[in-house]
Amino acid sequence: MRLSHCDNPKIKEQADAWLVSIGLQDVAELTVSALLLDLAIRNVKGEITREEVSQRLKVHYGDTLYEEPKSGLDGGYEVVPPASPKIKEIEEYNRKLRPALYARLDKERNLN
Repeated sequence: MRLSHCDNPKIKEQADAWLVSIGLQDVAELTVSALLLDLAIRNVKGEITREEVSQRLKVHYGDTLYEEPKSGLDGGYEVVPPASPKIKEIEEYNRKLRPALYARLDKERNLN
């Protein structure tokens, strides 16, 4: 998603959040639908709100197949321990998406 390289910090932050979400689905070996990608891009561009994304997913998939995410760590999110191999998979995937960011982080780590 080219929007993650935008100069506008708000757009960049939203794009990064979507990229992480999509990356986590990929790591979990789930297929990301074209509909979700389209909604993510439209949300980042400011064409639709997060609430509209949720509503359109409910309309497309039906209320029984879509559960609104719960907030906080008690909301069913998986806490991945630091030593988990999943952490490495997530980082490898994100390195492919954001090579410049990781090059900078690697450089900073080597300086310390």
